[in-house]
Amino acid sequence: MMNDDARQLQQLLKIGTARAGRPPANPAAPLDALLPGDAAATPEAALWLSLGALDLWERCGWVAPSEPAATPVPAAAPETLRACPLRAQAILALLLRGLHPAGLEAEWLHLLHRHGGRVPAHVLPKLLDAATRQPALRAALLPVLGERGRWLARLQEEWSWAAAGTDASPWDTGTPDQRVAALRDWRLRDPRAALAALEAAWPGEPPEQRAALLAVLATNLGPDDEAFLETALDDRRKEVRAVAQRVLACLPGSRLAQRMLDRLLPLLRLERPLLRAARIALTLPATLDAAMRRDGVGVSPHQGLGEKAGWVVDMLAAIDPQTWARQFDRAPRACLALAEHGELAAVFVRGWALAVQRQRPADPSPGLRAWQRDLAAWWIAAVPSLREAVPDSLFDVVAAHFAHDEDGTSSALFDALPGTWIADAALVRLLARLAAGSRDTWPAPLSRRALRRLQAALPAIGDTDHPWLVRQLLSSLALVLDPATAATFEPVRLPDAQWQSTIDDFLDLARLRHEMTLSFQETA
Repeated sequence: MMNDDARQLQQLLKIGTARAGRPPANPAAPLDALLPGDAAATPEAALWLSLGALDLWERCGWVAPSEPAATPVPAAAPETLRACPLRAQAILALLLRGLHPAGLEAEWLHLLHRHGGRVPAHVLPKLLDAATRQPALRAALLPVLGERGRWLARLQEEWSWAAAGTDASPWDTGTPDQRVAALRDWRLRDPRAALAALEAAWPGEPPEQRAALLAVLATNLGPDDEAFLETALDDRRKEVRAVAQRVLACLPGSRLAQRMLDRLLPLLRLERPLLRAARIALTLPATLDAAMRRDGVGVSPHQGLGEKAGWVVDMLAAIDPQTWARQFDRAPRACLALAEHGELAAVFVRGWALAVQRQRPADPSPGLRAWQRDLAAWWIAAVPSLREAVPDSLFDVVAAHFAHDEDGTSSALFDALPGTWIADAALVRLLARLAAGSRDTWPAPLSRRALRRLQAALPAIGDTDHPWLVRQLLSSLALVLDPATAATFEPVRLPDAQWQSTIDDFLDLARLRHEMTLSFQETA
């Protein structure tokens, strides 16, 4: 801790040397070493130089010990990353003032990483503090900390998450949250070794910790995990059984999914009436037995559906949705049409939507992408009662891969929008959710498609009865559209001054992102 003499320097500034006398004769040793030899000649000079040294000392993130350290702290290793361009540093200074959306800091860090650069030393404490408060920022900060940043992180306990080369593994000695994070990182590197570690520790894990650890198996999930997850279906805690059911439903070809399919197929019949469209006929199950409960059927009710209809939803949700394209020999959109023409359309729509939501691989297959695309496009044109059967969380899954538009899936969604889309609150909310949940910047062609649809809708923007949703959409779009494309957007002028101000804010944010991108193209 800082000694009393060093603390008094700040108080002296408030009182003044005329009333309080000279500053302490012997300030703390690290501060004293920073002062010139004749600093004590004038009290004012000694005070201001001591305060300046103290400010630098505190901003660097190092708190001086009360006694000299037994062994000096080794210096940071030489930097291997490039210095950050000055123009980019100036933009980071603007972002750190907190006047712009928080997501821009992560984007700036991603651009710095792409540049091969490191965070400037003088802002390391601020960014380490920010990422300590906001764990979502850590993944973007870690690759650009540089040697100085990792050295600095070892000097503050709250920054230890950023220090490289810790002696003890968080899996062995960490808090419950740290152990979950350590197991997740382990699954990314070596899924089998992480599974073996979990199996070995499982008997001694506290019951309340088991569910959180078991959920980590969804990371890099594979056939090797199935046997352990099957045993967890018999765990005494309901929370653990629920996690095992949910994770097994994400495993293509799992025994649980096959059991669900075997139960469901005898209840389905494809009907082809002469004068009406083909449809799926469904016979509701008669009873709920212990084996069905073990697999997760009837675990929780589904709002708006009867008990037995909810059992069918649970079965559908545990089966890979691509199964039905093969079963009915139809594309996903045609499968949805079969369900829509039946009496229990909401059952199939909700079950399939939940199944698509649970299938969350890092790189979805073309078949799964087709289900995501067709469900979203079908939802746009669906009647409100059937829209409600689709959980909002499905669109978070769609959003995660929305920027990857090589197959035209995302562009097709904009093409499916009606001309009056901005007047439909549900459609505006959908687009805002897709923009806010996107992991990457949208490519230029997709951004142009979105801007064209926005341009066409602007004349009617003042007539909407959900202005807050439109503003939310604009804010989200400004953070995800291709910066160069958005910066050239020239919308129509609006007669309403408030809406024109909103559009101007949208453009200012898009241009700031473009300027941020350009700032990394100059040499450091």
